Amino acid sequence: MQRIELGGCKIELMPVVKGLVSEGDRVRKAIEEMSPDLVCISISKEELEGLARKEDYAKYEMSFLEQVYQVHLETFGEVKLPPPCFVDAYDLCMAKGIKMLPIDMNEELYSEVYCLKVGGLDLLRESYFSNRAHKLRLDHSSPEGMVRSWDRRVNRAKGFRELNQEREKHMAECLRRLGGKKATVLALVECERADGVRAWLKRPVTAP
Repeated sequence: MQRIELGGCKIELMPVVKGLVSEGDRVRKAIEEMSPDLVCISISKEELEGLARKEDYAKYEMSFLEQVYQVHLETFGEVKLPPPCFVDAYDLCMAKGIKMLPIDMNEELYSEVYCLKVGGLDLLRESYFSNRAHKLRLDHSSPEGMVRSWDRRVNRAKGFRELNQEREKHMAECLRRLGGKKATVLALVECERADGVRAWLKRPVTAP
């Protein structure tokens, strides 16, 4: 984790690996030890609402790429969806009365940015990648290394890279808006986006 101070707000930025069951324990421990005023998570408001619907968990059907991702991630332990790092955070926050804030784009904004950034050539490249994803050789030195190497391959096309950069910027802006409050915040951010979010937070704020 890395602490970032914005005004009176102290933010602990914690990268998490989506899907890995053991990450749920890490998140629970962090919340128990910190007792934060607020927990931010790198999902949309619609996804946060979905975490409350436990009956829908078993209905989720993984795409082919998600299945390949799961096979690689299982090198490091049991894998589940929805990601335990977010499910366990939600359950513990609800039990303790800790507020939660989704910091990723909502579905409407994501769709708008997707249409602006992702073109036909990007989709062709994604299709080409999907057909060969099962042959990928990834960094298996650690869960974080594997996830980051997967992310680099999945988002090789310019449009998808720019889309995720916009997501990182949006998350950072959500966190920056907390700067006027005296609070302790735990920000759970998927590890492949955490470096980008941190970089945006460190940029100087320019006048409008």
